[in-house]
Amino acid sequence: MTASSAIRPALWFLCATLAFALPICGHAQNRPITIPPATQIFPPTLPPAATTPASPAPQGIPPAPRETLPTSVEIVRDPLSAGIVMYGQLAGKANSALAVISAIFAYSGAFDRAPAPLLAVADKEDRSAQTLFTATVHGATVHGIAVVVLDDTGGNVSVFYDYADSFTASFPRLQQALGPGGVEAGLTALHLADGSQISVTPGWRVIGQGKGVIDLAGALGEAMTLGDTIPISDSPSPLVGSVAQEQCCDPAAALRAAFPRSAAQRHGSPPELLTDIVASTEAPAPTGGQAAFLLANLSVDGSSYSYFALAEAISGFANPWTLRLSGVMAPRPVFAAELPSLLSIWSSYSANPQGFGERLKAAAQNIAALQPMLKPTPDATQYRADGGWNDVIGAIITHPGAAGGDPVDDATVRKLLDRLAKDSGGPWRVMPWPSP
Repeated sequence: MTASSAIRPALWFLCATLAFALPICGHAQNRPITIPPATQIFPPTLPPAATTPASPAPQGIPPAPRETLPTSVEIVRDPLSAGIVMYGQLAGKANSALAVISAIFAYSGAFDRAPAPLLAVADKEDRSAQTLFTATVHGATVHGIAVVVLDDTGGNVSVFYDYADSFTASFPRLQQALGPGGVEAGLTALHLADGSQISVTPGWRVIGQGKGVIDLAGALGEAMTLGDTIPISDSPSPLVGSVAQEQCCDPAAALRAAFPRSAAQRHGSPPELLTDIVASTEAPAPTGGQAAFLLANLSVDGSSYSYFALAEAISGFANPWTLRLSGVMAPRPVFAAELPSLLSIWSSYSANPQGFGERLKAAAQNIAALQPMLKPTPDATQYRADGGWNDVIGAIITHPGAAGGDPVDDATVRKLLDRLAKDSGGPWRVMPWPSP
């Protein structure tokens, strides 16, 4: 995570509709959740007549007012499955944690219909509650856990869920992602032919490699080339036509000269045209040259891309001189949502010089246009569900037919209650919650 992507829509139920529904298409188990385009991240507030009707709430526990629910939320997604956890602060006070969970089920809009609770537990005063539920998204079954903790100013809420047969594995990873430091984007190491390695998130593949150079492509239109070397001549030469021409050693000028020549053309990809350089910040200079991290806009086959690159202009004793270029590009909405993950992949390349990851992160933080995209590593421990749910989730998966009656055996439930009591310092109990 990785661990982790943050989305802050204007309304909780709109946020759920746009971002929390699992991308189910043919029940693709490991398909990562696609972050909505930037134009949808802040949807306009709908007039009352146009708002999505609330799903029927489970009977027996009336939902808290919709206005109690968070007006902004964060999302952490499991890098190895479609699982997510959404979390945020309540916007108002409530008297019952279970009533807030009922409101989440009634108003979230993320599910085909209101989720069905399988096991609801709460502390003695109903100030903290956690509920295992089942629901459907686009017709596919999901399992999840909703957590609410009330306090004097409002409280907090989190909702975990994933496909029914993936939740057992994804829940512990989502728990980890909400702890100090989070999950480092769930990177998986790839060993390369030259002995180096790089770690990537699901969906990335190597499309070219050589000694000290690698080309990768992501599932959402991302592309990364690290260690590319481009000859550039500072005067006319017989090589002009295959070699860019520019005086050494301005990194920005060298970057302009290098386009549309790029690694993409080596693999038959559409031409990449540099439209403008947005910002730059200095980087450690190579011997006899200059270097900078640059943020640029590209046009790739007519689509708008963002590009963040390290351009190192290296002079020599004769023409041509060398531009060493490493960078990552993606469609603008994807780039904005995935920048922390992109930087993690880039930093993991073992051919990078020592300390490169810290310099890369510092460079991104020095560019104003990138700062809103750099979410801090989450430390959201207070939003965790209790770890005692692991056995309960396992029981649900092992005996799916049990959901029609008691979802788990008494011993497993008692173990959960004892764990909750120990972790919170007070007794917990099972709460009846009739299905609608």
